[in-house]
Amino acid sequence: MKRLPFFTKSQRRALLVVEWVLILGVIGLAVWKTTRPQTSSDSQLKGEKTGKSSLLLMKGKWGGYFAEEKERPVETFPFDPNTADSTALLRLGLSPWQVRSIYRYRAKHGRYHEPEDFMRVPNMTVEQWERLKDFIRISPRFRYVQPKPRRALPPRVEVPTEQTLAVADTPKHDLYPRQEKIGQGQTIDINTADTTLLKMIPGIASKRAARIVSYRQALGGFVNVEQAMEAIELPDTVLKYMTVSALPVRKININRLSVQQMMKHPYLNFYQAKAIFEYRRNKGELHSVEELSRLEAFRTTDLDRLRHYVTFD
Repeated sequence: MKRLPFFTKSQRRALLVVEWVLILGVIGLAVWKTTRPQTSSDSQLKGEKTGKSSLLLMKGKWGGYFAEEKERPVETFPFDPNTADSTALLRLGLSPWQVRSIYRYRAKHGRYHEPEDFMRVPNMTVEQWERLKDFIRISPRFRYVQPKPRRALPPRVEVPTEQTLAVADTPKHDLYPRQEKIGQGQTIDINTADTTLLKMIPGIASKRAARIVSYRQALGGFVNVEQAMEAIELPDTVLKYMTVSALPVRKININRLSVQQMMKHPYLNFYQAKAIFEYRRNKGELHSVEELSRLEAFRTTDLDRLRHYVTFD
């Protein structure tokens, strides 16, 4: 009041009384609100209902509101897990996250085809299953198709003909004749023979004959009978039935081919083909097999078998 010098002394006293009256009124109103009995409208405020749960907004002691989940009554009634919505599933006593799992199962796996499929709901308790299993109703359109049993046909009676009688009288070993094989002292040229001739060698059947022919084409021809053993595993006894004619083999020019083209030959791997390519790029063309011995990728045995199949022209 001393900061209002333009008021008289009596006026300042009147303002002081008014000030105290206002302060006491505010304090009294606050005390009344705190101590008065709470009504239902003040203690509970219904929140918005969602598909997951019903919430109540409760008023705290010192003001403000907090959410409290309202306990749902558990019901039991017939339902189809393929068509039941979230409201019905919640009424059955399932938790909101179990309902979400059911929706995800429908989207990912299709439908529940048997009542027992409903046991896959996460954390399905024994109490829930015993309470719900008798109320699960799967619509016929969601069930698996059960094929009807085929009607048994009467036994077929075949009338024997002259051809069937002739086959029946033929010995079994005559119906499936064995592959003719060559005898001791006979040989077959593996450089020119096809699979039919190769199968005449004792110890060689269709698979081995095909592998030998395929390997011979990739190699460019054989120069000795031992090369047939490189195509596929063979017994040593087959070598005495083989011979190799002195035919010119197909050679490759390693000064002209790329790495991928050289790798197609059975006697050149990736590292050897790459070493040849880098040597050509750095030092020029090769002129003999002996020059390959300077490369670390080649051993003496590699050069001995490769010299028949390379050219440097």
